Amino acid sequence: MHVGEENCLSIGNEISQLIGNTCLTEPVTGSLQGLASNAACRLDPEPVWSQVIYNEDGTMVQRDPSQGAGGVIELEYDHLICAVGTAARSTIVPGAKEFCFNLKTSQDSKRLRTAIGEALEYASRPDVQEYYYDDDESKMLATAERRRRVTIAVVGGGPTGVELSGELKDFFSQITRASDGAYQHLKDDISVILVHGGSDLLPAMDRDLRQRALEALSEQGVDLRLNTRLSEVGRDFITIKEKGTGIEETIPVGITVWAAGNAPVPFVKELLNNLPPEAAGSGGRINVDQWCRCLTPTPETFGSILVLGDVACFEAQDKFDDAPEPLPQTAQVAGQQGAFVARMLNRGYDMQMTPPKLPELSESEAFSLLRTWLVARGLEEAPGFTFLSLGLLAYVGQEEALNQVTLGNVPLFNYSGKIAFALWRSVYLTKQASTRNQALIAFDWLRTETFGRDITRL
Repeated sequence: MHVGEENCLSIGNEISQLIGNTCLTEPVTGSLQGLASNAACRLDPEPVWSQVIYNEDGTMVQRDPSQGAGGVIELEYDHLICAVGTAARSTIVPGAKEFCFNLKTSQDSKRLRTAIGEALEYASRPDVQEYYYDDDESKMLATAERRRRVTIAVVGGGPTGVELSGELKDFFSQITRASDGAYQHLKDDISVILVHGGSDLLPAMDRDLRQRALEALSEQGVDLRLNTRLSEVGRDFITIKEKGTGIEETIPVGITVWAAGNAPVPFVKELLNNLPPEAAGSGGRINVDQWCRCLTPTPETFGSILVLGDVACFEAQDKFDDAPEPLPQTAQVAGQQGAFVARMLNRGYDMQMTPPKLPELSESEAFSLLRTWLVARGLEEAPGFTFLSLGLLAYVGQEEALNQVTLGNVPLFNYSGKIAFALWRSVYLTKQASTRNQALIAFDWLRTETFGRDITRL
């Protein structure tokens, strides 16, 4: 990617298909050579690259030769809004990038869903059942392999890891229940392990809610490994090390999900290469001012690139902080920044000015209704962005949630349990972008409560 001085952005994508390889090996008495023990239960896409190459004079674009993605196109813009989010920071642990599932995109969730369905099927194969073998040793190996295939390790004790663990326990509880569960035979084999490097889950929440999260997951049977570092991830195992003692343990697993740490996406790295060095913020993010503008190579292009969401590094300080700190990488921050930037652009502020102001218009244009309304409200200059924290929500399973409700820095109340779950769902529903989505989600919840979860393998 290249951002030129004349506000020209060119992007080309190489897109490859998801390919799942299926192999079937004949079981041999006394050995376990089922599919899941030899091949990963996952669909891995090829890397997706964005590549744009300019000629030396900077005027012509070399077309992307990739097949199926089309040629590179050149787009002129007035404002470039960068809100691409982050990627999983799984490169810090050996094997995590190759063998861990992520939960960043819809494609990630589809691959994880497929893998869980495959794991359940592979654990139901005859060659990992005790009745398939005659000798006791083979029966023990079959039991161990079956349990490994439906052991899921979740790395990270933040909101993503905690909510995923709770949802998984809900799902497994339903599909293994005695009345109508499709996988009743796996009830005693399925397990969920949550590995977290800290001493408390959900460190951003108050202590009483952190303790309730620990108790709720423990009551559901989640194997919690706190104060524990992930040392290595393999195709069918993870290695963890307890802090302080240094005791190392290797656990056989079927699926490992990475829910810890963020890293910049390739687009952001390429963008930073074309911006001044001062634009680089902490953790690979892009420094922005209070109007979400980043530094640009020339004064003429300043204000043409706006950065928001997880990729933006905006430091704010309140009366309780000793020094400014970057805003958290949460959907709440991104949503408020998105609405703020949209208002500035819709009102037509001159983004090159500091602070952005309404441009000088001709005599016939100066008395437009919008301008008159803004001037009357004292908004000739755009106010800077201020984040208003409304609290934190987290689901912990069994229709129980944690609510920490605040108004800015003023704590209002903390709730946990069924009432908190109702509030969690209502907030989730109201945050949908359209009435259509709200209706579809509400219907999906009703269908799940009535008929159970869909376990169709896609």
